[in-house]
Amino acid sequence: MGVCADLQPLPPVPEPDRSISRELDRRWVLRAVRAGEIPRSRVCDADRAVTASAEVLGTPTGRDCPVCGASAASGALRTTQWIHGSAIGEKSGTARSLSEIRHILASLSPGDDITVHVVEVCLHCRWNCLLREDRYENQTEDQLGD
Repeated sequence: MGVCADLQPLPPVPEPDRSISRELDRRWVLRAVRAGEIPRSRVCDADRAVTASAEVLGTPTGRDCPVCGASAASGALRTTQWIHGSAIGEKSGTARSLSEIRHILASLSPGDDITVHVVEVCLHCRWNCLLREDRYENQTEDQLGD
């Protein structure tokens, strides 16, 4: 048995009530960068908070960076989650791990909701792009996968 056999899978990610993919926006931006219509400096501009969250809380995508080409093996291209919502007070606008998000979802009161922004970040060139917006409303334990 190899080292990978000992790894525990991440808990299931709850199914959002509504999800908005930003994949077409991502493709458009990448095409424009490759065509020279948008300078690389405009898309490789992740600030310290975004890169730190990707380094600490992010999960490697297993893909090469679409801008600088950093290899998948380096783990430089990661996704990280940022949460937003008036119901969560000071936690709104912060990066969180999947387990923290699950806990926050479980503690929502009736009528509360949060939005999770899934962001792709390259630790090498600072490329960052919103991939998806997931909206969650007051979830029951069944919806959380427990």
